[in-house]
Amino acid sequence: MTDVLVWGLVVLGTVVQVLCVLGLLLARNPYDRLHFTGPASTIAPVAFALAVFVDEGPVTQAGVKSVLIALTLVVLNGALVHATARAARIREHGNWRLLPEEREEAGS
Repeated sequence: MTDVLVWGLVVLGTVVQVLCVLGLLLARNPYDRLHFTGPASTIAPVAFALAVFVDEGPVTQAGVKSVLIALTLVVLNGALVHATARAARIREHGNWRLLPEEREEAGS
């Protein structure tokens, strides 16, 4: 029974990763691409960590490492996406602040 659960979690994580890669390849700009990093750094690592956790057990070295890696990816995902979006904005416009024409668009 545990083998079925482990393989199900591995398949789930793999399918999520493949779909995120396809989304990255098909997205038009860097800001759209950033949306596809979310599931790849939250759902998939948690599924893989759960698979290792179920297969190896919670007190093994592999179980602890997989949980720590998944937690690190989940916790740092928001900060990394924000930093990447900010860097893309600075590269595109030379500054991260709103341009005057963008402020007018937001007001109308």
